[in-house]
Amino acid sequence: MISETAERNGRWEMAWKRWILQSARTWDDVAGIIQLINIDQVDKDHMLFTQYALDLNLIIQALNNQEASFENLYKGDEIFQRLLDYAKIHFEHEKVIMENIKSPLMEAHLEQHAIFMKMIEDHYKDFKQGRLHIVSGLKLSVLDWWVNHINGIDYQTFVVRNSKFGKGAQ
Repeated sequence: MISETAERNGRWEMAWKRWILQSARTWDDVAGIIQLINIDQVDKDHMLFTQYALDLNLIIQALNNQEASFENLYKGDEIFQRLLDYAKIHFEHEKVIMENIKSPLMEAHLEQHAIFMKMIEDHYKDFKQGRLHIVSGLKLSVLDWWVNHINGIDYQTFVVRNSKFGKGAQ
């Protein structure tokens, strides 16, 4: 009975997070489901990148709602470029911190970063080639991956591992 309740609560929590990600428009909408890492630069990066991903979702939603104007296409292109540029900056910030704390999770962490960059680059290529029906699948994929990454390996790398070894990542 307890395991059934836990399983039901887990499904409810997952559905709730999914609903938040689908309907969110600003950082404040998703802040409650994203773990803070308690490293100022990393948390600021997470907040800014999350907002870019939310902005992209709004453009994709507009394009899916038959609002395919040049203005929305230009905005989408600009946001994709910001996502790619800022992901590179953020991932470099994390790499430096992982090197400084000699993180045993660094290799796996950097592999996830490479996978994420490829995913964004592939979606951007589809967008630039006018494959809007394919790009609509990105609406949640970027944000979902991002939130899971922060709450998963980022949290393990920068919070859990450092607290176990008494290391500060600041």
